Amino acid sequence: MRAITPQPNLLLVGAPKSGTTSLLMWLRRHPEIYHPWARVDSNAVESGFLIAGPSEFPVSPFKPRGTVLLPHEADMDHYKGEKWIIDKSPQHLYSKKALEAVRELMPDARVIITLRDPVDLLVSLYAQMWKSNNYQTTFDELLVIMQAQGWIPDIEKPETWTFLAYPRFSSFVKEWTSELGPDRVRVVRLPSIADEPNRVLESLGGWLGIEMSGMPRSRSTENTTGRLSNSRFRRFLRRPPGWAYSAARLLLPSRAIRRAVLDPIRRMGWKHTPAEKPRLGMDFEEEIKEALREEIEFYEGLTSELPGRIVL
Repeated sequence: MRAITPQPNLLLVGAPKSGTTSLLMWLRRHPEIYHPWARVDSNAVESGFLIAGPSEFPVSPFKPRGTVLLPHEADMDHYKGEKWIIDKSPQHLYSKKALEAVRELMPDARVIITLRDPVDLLVSLYAQMWKSNNYQTTFDELLVIMQAQGWIPDIEKPETWTFLAYPRFSSFVKEWTSELGPDRVRVVRLPSIADEPNRVLESLGGWLGIEMSGMPRSRSTENTTGRLSNSRFRRFLRRPPGWAYSAARLLLPSRAIRRAVLDPIRRMGWKHTPAEKPRLGMDFEEEIKEALREEIEFYEGLTSELPGRIVL
């Protein structure tokens, strides 16, 4: 098995769709921060290395509990002794296995937890799934299904679990901060990342002991808008038929050559086209707010719920 040496020691976790991608893109450009997954297919890859194996919970509507998860191959060939090795895996926040590993086996690791308003998070999670073109459930259909469940997550129902469980992050945030201690954790809200990136990066730099001068000057947010193009050509690139794979293996016997030649072409299949964002009706919005009332109160009162110095 391939080993990662040294292991990641700066972990970006937190509620999905809460700014982890933008934060990763900014931080990994610092000369003292190395990202082992920067050169794989996705610019915002989530390794999930701490939850590898049969999953404790559904990580998406298509991956039920027990699905075997394997992290992307890490690239340590370009590591030059940087002080911090960063990983971004939002689902780690919800994993007892991940927290136990960080607490017991990674005593020097620092953790950044990103958060977002719980209702906005639910809507954004749906928008992310809807962009894929593989997810056919309409937002109204999903809301009716969740309403029938009483807005309570059921770990045996992956079609709704992620939407109902991920916005309920308060107990996990409290557990990570309490078990790791305030010196090892920082909590950042999405509005701070979007509106005050300089302040956030300066605070994180001081905490990590790295110079602010190494932070990138350009700090655009990394959020893909719209929906994947449904054209026949781009669908073909995303899901090539079996004969295309056979032809590629015949013409390009080496896996490394196939990746070098074909991956840039296949990436063209992930072109997004403009699309209207999903909207909550007033009745559903009130019901969801009531179901997530404790989470909303936790999010709005973070500085009183957690040690003040860890909240940026």
